[in-house]
Amino acid sequence: MPSVDSPLVYWPALLVGAYLLGSIPFAQVAARLHGIDLRKVGTGNVGAGNLSRQVGWGWGVAAAVLDGLKGLGPVWIARHFGLGLGAAGMAGLAAVVGHNWSILLRGRSGRGLATSVGLVLGLDPVLLVWTGGWAVGGWKIGGGLGGFLGWGMLPLVAMALFRPPNETLLLALLSVVLMGRRMQG
Repeated sequence: MPSVDSPLVYWPALLVGAYLLGSIPFAQVAARLHGIDLRKVGTGNVGAGNLSRQVGWGWGVAAAVLDGLKGLGPVWIARHFGLGLGAAGMAGLAAVVGHNWSILLRGRSGRGLATSVGLVLGLDPVLLVWTGGWAVGGWKIGGGLGGFLGWGMLPLVAMALFRPPNETLLLALLSVVLMGRRMQG
């Protein structure tokens, strides 16, 4: 049993806090400032992409950065307090789950890509080269499906780069979360 001085004692609270942080729908907040409900316009997605098309690129970029920080923050906090790669990654994953299924929006929100970028930035920034290339390719091809395929193959890339098994497993869980949300439409 970990002592009270151990950061593992606080890990469950970090997971809950990361989920709640992830649940903050920054794009929807920005849209509401402009009198728009993103769930009722454009793609209906409560994310930075739909915000960019409805309100403007500046607002979309701001929301994407804030969403990325939702994924980075819990990973950074966990690592700062001495938690291992797996525990830190799970904290970031909790933020992605919060973003994708926000309790503040009754369970449905964005698709989690920007929040996932923050998670990977905090966990293993080299892997962003892979996902970034697929994101640009998917955007150019259209529909963003290519970006999701790139995220889906990320665990294989991690294995090819000989990343630790717990990191590869975490990236597989991240891929399942992202694909699950994508399949919801």
